[in-house]
Amino acid sequence: MTSKKIIGLSFGRKNGNSEAFLKAALMAAEEEGVESEIIRAIELKILPCTSCGACFKNAKCPHDDTDWLLDNTMLVDNPLIVAAPVYHLRAPASLICVTEKINHFFFNNPHARDRKILSAAISVGGSGYDGWSSLGLPTIHIFLQHFSTLVDQVQINHCADRGAALTPDNAWAIERSRQLGRNLAKSMKLPFNQVKYLGEDTPVSCPVCHCNIFYLEKGLPEIACPVCRVHGKVSHTGGKYQVAWDADDIQNPRFSAVKEHEHLEWIMRHASEEIPQIAMPETQAKIKQYQDYGKYITRGKADK
Repeated sequence: MTSKKIIGLSFGRKNGNSEAFLKAALMAAEEEGVESEIIRAIELKILPCTSCGACFKNAKCPHDDTDWLLDNTMLVDNPLIVAAPVYHLRAPASLICVTEKINHFFFNNPHARDRKILSAAISVGGSGYDGWSSLGLPTIHIFLQHFSTLVDQVQINHCADRGAALTPDNAWAIERSRQLGRNLAKSMKLPFNQVKYLGEDTPVSCPVCHCNIFYLEKGLPEIACPVCRVHGKVSHTGGKYQVAWDADDIQNPRFSAVKEHEHLEWIMRHASEEIPQIAMPETQAKIKQYQDYGKYITRGKADK
């Protein structure tokens, strides 16, 4: 791989804990001869998607800075480290908003789904006990899995107050972040087919995002990763759990070109059934009825 630069994308506070761990990773990567640049999402205008459809007309969102952020992450060959805090079980709304607006970018770079960009993730929770930060890394992966291949990740907990990242209690987390930076820097020097995941794993971790949150589509023993849609069958032998993962799903997870093509085919097939029903007079009458119904509360000048 030829890139000599890592992009650090911070969704936390300016000079906050997430940014400190991100900088620790980038400092260590620099020691491996890799340059870096940081994007602070908090300094950008990022708004939720309103489904206005403008991006499908000109392949750009005209409302905020999301396109600029994606231009400098998805449309370049530089590896990416995403660092994000956990504010309420998951990563903050700014990351969710960016992810919501990602689809039109594949018109600009159809090869992004090849997932040749290397990535790493740092999630920072203030508590972390009893699952309070368990959706931090999966939320980041809903963004990263669209266009990148994961090299390393870490969930850091019990780090809430500004400056806590640099206290003695979190010295281990700084060193773990530095290791993440080194792992990514060293992986950049390898041919893509030799890149491997270098973070911690468990016997039941998803083989793509390496998280261990699952859902049941049909019932046990079949499980699936809610982010990557990798299916497997879980078993329990000798007091230990293990999962037999579907090899095709590993090769082609949810956001791969193959699975996205299947998804688009489903949407088009569903639209062929749905659109004629929407055009029916009785449906149009119901649409008007529902549009005309309701008393809306608006915010007046006295409330502002």
